[in-house]
Amino acid sequence: MKAKIKNIIALAILASTFTACDLDVVPPSDIAVENFWKTEKDAWYGLNACYSSMDGLDIWDELCTDNGHSHKPWEGNFELLQQNGISTDKGYGSYSFGMIRLANNFIKNVEKCAIDAGLKTRMQAEARFFRAMSYLDLTTKFGKVPVITDVLAYDAPNVPRDEVSKVQAFILKELHEVSDILPDKYEGGYLNETGRVTRAAALALRARAALYFGNFAEAEISAGKVISEGKHSLFRVSTLTDAQVKEAGEMEAYIDFSAKNIDKDKFIKGMFSYESLWHKAYANPTNPEYILTREFMGEANNYDWTRYTYFIPQSLSVQDGYCSYEPMQDLIDAYWDVDGKTMRDKDITVEQRQQRYAQIWNDFKDMTVEEYTQKVSDTDNIMKYEYMKEFRNRDSRLYVSMLFPFKGWHETAKGTFYFRWNPDLINKNGNESWTGYCYRKMVALTPYDNWAAEEDYPVIRYAEVLLTFAEARIQNSGWDTEATAALNDLRDRCGMPNVPATMPSKEAALDFVRNERRIELAAEGHRYDDIRRYGCEYCNKVMNGYSYAPNGYKVVKKAWNDRLILMPIPLEAIDLNPLLKDDQNPGY
Repeated sequence: MKAKIKNIIALAILASTFTACDLDVVPPSDIAVENFWKTEKDAWYGLNACYSSMDGLDIWDELCTDNGHSHKPWEGNFELLQQNGISTDKGYGSYSFGMIRLANNFIKNVEKCAIDAGLKTRMQAEARFFRAMSYLDLTTKFGKVPVITDVLAYDAPNVPRDEVSKVQAFILKELHEVSDILPDKYEGGYLNETGRVTRAAALALRARAALYFGNFAEAEISAGKVISEGKHSLFRVSTLTDAQVKEAGEMEAYIDFSAKNIDKDKFIKGMFSYESLWHKAYANPTNPEYILTREFMGEANNYDWTRYTYFIPQSLSVQDGYCSYEPMQDLIDAYWDVDGKTMRDKDITVEQRQQRYAQIWNDFKDMTVEEYTQKVSDTDNIMKYEYMKEFRNRDSRLYVSMLFPFKGWHETAKGTFYFRWNPDLINKNGNESWTGYCYRKMVALTPYDNWAAEEDYPVIRYAEVLLTFAEARIQNSGWDTEATAALNDLRDRCGMPNVPATMPSKEAALDFVRNERRIELAAEGHRYDDIRRYGCEYCNKVMNGYSYAPNGYKVVKKAWNDRLILMPIPLEAIDLNPLLKDDQNPGY
């Protein structure tokens, strides 16, 4: 037992996650239970272990939905879940209580430290926040889980799962209480690093949890407090880089600004406001949109391969792009028309798209990279192809979220880049996209060690709060001025028209906000939880049938089963706790 506690404490010491302080390292030989949990520094080390264990990017959940795909099975059971192939020995999701034990250990033992009572309470509230966050992830994936608030001995009796209602009530109560303890902001310096959990983070997480639980009244109240208290806002740029100016010039070929009555300056700045909020210059807790930030994504024990290596094609990478996490056509189709209310391209058949892509690809496939770049840079000419008309006059967020064939991007680690998707390499080159698309959103512009991202990541951003408020408001009061005001803030930031002033029905309003949420939060991992809370009828609609690449290649055959609302309790967990044997989730 002592050895395990030493390991936890050593992790805490090595895991300072804040920019405002230097890493203070104590030799591991000097650490033992007998001389730890005494000072402010001990409390600081212990709490920093909780911060270090916080996840950053959560694209993996999205790869199990109709938004994304992974064509390398050794990277996770994503496709297996899409095909209803998971089981108790090949499941999905971490049935782990590591963060909960870490938080409980801190909450209990910090009582021994000689620190101010108010500071102790605040630090315990930070740990309670992370415990609630971990329970939210567990209950959304596995339903019933045991609520544990003490440090259990290693030989403690096994505990049964608690009912979902108890888990949900615990999460909401904890986040309500800690929101009244945590400050609005931190001034910086030792014990007050600017990246710590704030009141707004607790309220935002409570709003998310309440939305997931179907408690729309509470979701509206908590999200409304974040909005009305005014500590956060959407990120916007006022000027463009040279690379952005170059791409802005090419957008004339994609958007009929005059004919569609679109303000070009607002649209262009909206594109890059949305894209730039993840870029290194702005990716930190001072960004007004960052409510909760996972910092130092480039450190040795937390390399973020995903947002560089896994997101981009080989031809764009400085070192080696895998392009193994890829958006699907289902998501591309979800982006609005430039009018901000019309769905596009649902009537294009697989055969039509295949023919159109073959036509354009045949004209370019034998060119050298130099010839290809020179030819496709003539955007007026490239947009004459029937295939490219799918990408005319679309939502501004599409152009800066997705790499689609023949589209240019000038602000990359390699400078100007035009995406060239070769369908002949599917199943022949593992680092070629199978879907025909790659992610552009969140990709590192200056990769760390040539293969990873180091940018801080917004685990909770203000845009999500606006969407939560709007959806909850619609559920509670219908499509009114308060719901539309929240959505129009998002639209103003990305340079898109306001949402419609009226809706024909509550169901139509919910469909609308669900699609807006899908677009705004694409690649951020929310789609997994969202489709499940929408219910089995919705899941059966979107999670069945083939998803195709532009050349007609069958990427994956989605197969929904209602058991997938929850994940199976893993065999190893059952082996450790026999009480789970007769309490498995339905269908497994």
